[in-house]
Amino acid sequence: MINNDRLLKYESNRDKILEALRFDGMRLKFVFYKLRWDKEIVLRAVRQNGRALQFASEELRGDKDVVLQALKETGFSLEYASEELRGDKDVVLQALKQTGYSLEYASEELRGDREIVSQAVSKNGFSLEYASEELRGDREIVMLAVKHTASALSFASKQIRSEVVKFLADNYRGE
Repeated sequence: MINNDRLLKYESNRDKILEALRFDGMRLKFVFYKLRWDKEIVLRAVRQNGRALQFASEELRGDKDVVLQALKETGFSLEYASEELRGDKDVVLQALKQTGYSLEYASEELRGDREIVSQAVSKNGFSLEYASEELRGDREIVMLAVKHTASALSFASKQIRSEVVKFLADNYRGE
């Protein structure tokens, strides 16, 4: 196994590199640049640590198979996927299985998709912050978020927040 990360830049022995990545996917950062285009090497890295996707070639950050493998390890790796894949509903749903915070990295279009946002806020109410303005004003979506995390109300539209305050004031005086 290669012990010195700097040597990975000059190492051309795929077996040694694959072995090194088996234990620490983030070592992809130190791999000779041309090998970051090698799908097998990148897959080994992202299976061990999904965030290693950031060191893959642009082409492989746009490869759906590679990105889905990274997302199985951590939903946060959506940040490093290509713009096209951040707009792919299947890819974003896979990310949301890991964490609702992945909504931050979804395309603007998908941050306005009711199914996507419902999945995100059901997993983590704070992800309401990344929903479209329209959905931050949707009572059903806001209630899903607040049910999970009460303080997510701070990300709801001003109108929804005002309605909740009025409701509480009208119904819970002096109790």
